[in-house]
Amino acid sequence: MDYEQLITDIGIQPLQLFLGLVMGLAFGLGATISNFCLRKLVLDVSLKKFSSASYTWLCGLGVAIVCTQLLLQGDAGDISEAQVITAEASLSGPIIGGLMFGFGMMLSRGCASRQIIQLASGNLRSLLTLVAFALSAQLTYGGQLVTFRENVQDLWRLNQPASQLHEWLPLSQSHYLLIGAIIAAICAVALIRRRAWAQLLGATIVGLAVALGWYATSFFAYHSFNAMLPQSITFSAPAAQSLISVISLDAPFIRLGTGLLIGCLVGAVMVTLVRQDFNLRSFTPEFPMGRYVFAGTLMGVGSVLASGCSIGAGLSGTAVMATSSVVALTFIILGGLISARYSS
Repeated sequence: MDYEQLITDIGIQPLQLFLGLVMGLAFGLGATISNFCLRKLVLDVSLKKFSSASYTWLCGLGVAIVCTQLLLQGDAGDISEAQVITAEASLSGPIIGGLMFGFGMMLSRGCASRQIIQLASGNLRSLLTLVAFALSAQLTYGGQLVTFRENVQDLWRLNQPASQLHEWLPLSQSHYLLIGAIIAAICAVALIRRRAWAQLLGATIVGLAVALGWYATSFFAYHSFNAMLPQSITFSAPAAQSLISVISLDAPFIRLGTGLLIGCLVGAVMVTLVRQDFNLRSFTPEFPMGRYVFAGTLMGVGSVLASGCSIGAGLSGTAVMATSSVVALTFIILGGLISARYSS
């Protein structure tokens, strides 16, 4: 099949929107079915226990690693032009940004993706959190906080050849496949023993969605001469870009990130309607408005400094063993543990 001609006939922007919708829909369905949430894993670690929620998140990570590494073989699976690979890796950004994101994630009772899931079930606090998240992310990407972002990320950078773990650790692709398979298998067995079928199904769908994102975008990048760069599911950049698209007539609205956000929300709404658990929740003295504005701002700024949120770095970036993403995930968890220990 002449994929180059097919892509030309369809058009890059409609194709990006379609891919984003499919990726987002799969993620939204899986994350809502399984209550996929890194915050719950952090809480379990802080309490020195492992519940089904912890096994669910780790199972999704394991599936994402295995499927991504298996799919990204051959010329059409080349992700060498992905931003997470080509950019000069910062370690100071993921460290500082990861701590900020982790703290905000705990305050808002969920990361950015979790806020979309909660919004679909009627949580109005999540709507304000997402607005603060998108606005602060955009300010850090291309607004008044650009200088701050650059200064933080420039504190400690790695050379480009060290942008992936296998370039400075004595591990091959087969080792990462084995690590991912072990994580997925252990967690799957734990969930099966607990009869947590929904969690197992949802985590598997989430992991597959991440792998699908990498494979589909790298495939079309290969056949479109990099008109679309390889990438997978993330929420910081799409939230910031979509905000600009809404408030600016000159900014393009049709892009992969827009489809990702819409698809995720639609998937979450579908599961909510099936479960019939829609319930409007607003602010209370226990959950004040200022707390969620502050939490959303921390996550927005932190995700940009870290070059990814708990999904963009924690799952998508880690699935391709990007150094900055693994560091970001580590410090997101650490920031969450500090928040769980010292915040109310």
